[in-house]
Amino acid sequence: MRQRTWDEEVTLLGAGGFQEDELGQQMQIQTETMVCCVRCPVSRQEFYLAGQNDIRISEILIIHPYEYSGENEVVFHGKRLRIVKTYEISMEELELTCSELLGGRKECEDETVDRSGAAGGRDP
Repeated sequence: MRQRTWDEEVTLLGAGGFQEDELGQQMQIQTETMVCCVRCPVSRQEFYLAGQNDIRISEILIIHPYEYSGENEVVFHGKRLRIVKTYEISMEELELTCSELLGGRKECEDETVDRSGAAGGRDP
C-alpha cells in the first residue's frame, strides 16, 4: 500500500455567521480555512454512479476530521467545488467527495431536442 503524503492544500469555505452592513441588513460572513490534504483518485464506479444523477465527482480529498466543521464548499487548485459527502476513514482521516454540477446547461437556441435525445430543428 502506498503511503499517503499530505502535500496538497485545500481551502474549506463555510458560513461564519452574520454581520450588519451600513443599512442594518444582515450579511452572511464566509470563513476560509486552509488545511493540508491528500488527493486520491476517483474510482470508476463512483464516477459513473454519480454521473447518473448529473453529478461529476471531480476530487476526493482526505483531511483531518478535527479541521472540518461542516463546510459545504472547498477551493482546490483554483476550482470551487461542492462537498457531496464525507466519510470518516479513521479517527485521523476524513474523506471529502467533491463535485461540480453538470445540470443547468443551456441548449443552443436554434436547436430543439426531441424525447429520444436526437437533435432536431434543422435539416442536414
